[in-house]
Amino acid sequence: MIGELNQRARILARATEPDGAGGVVESWNTVATVWAKLESLSGAEEFVAQAIRTRARYRVTVRRNAAFEPARRVAIGARTFRILDVLDDASPTLTLLCEELP
Repeated sequence: MIGELNQRARILARATEPDGAGGVVESWNTVATVWAKLESLSGAEEFVAQAIRTRARYRVTVRRNAAFEPARRVAIGARTFRILDVLDDASPTLTLLCEELP
């Protein structure tokens, strides 16, 4: 399984800073860089606000690392994924259930 982790992935954490006008500016900072395996799970289209929105779900497998939390994101190449859940089965790897962001 470890040999299948053939894509470089960045783990992103949300950061906010005051914008000087009473609000905040959101950014995403890299907290770790790891090797990953990306697999497509499903895709669907939804009709939301009079527009069709595509939703794609993926499984990202990585070596065990404390940097993974559902509030974080994974970036692989130019693609970014929201971590929906972290599945921990006590193996040397973690499975991240993710949704690709537009």
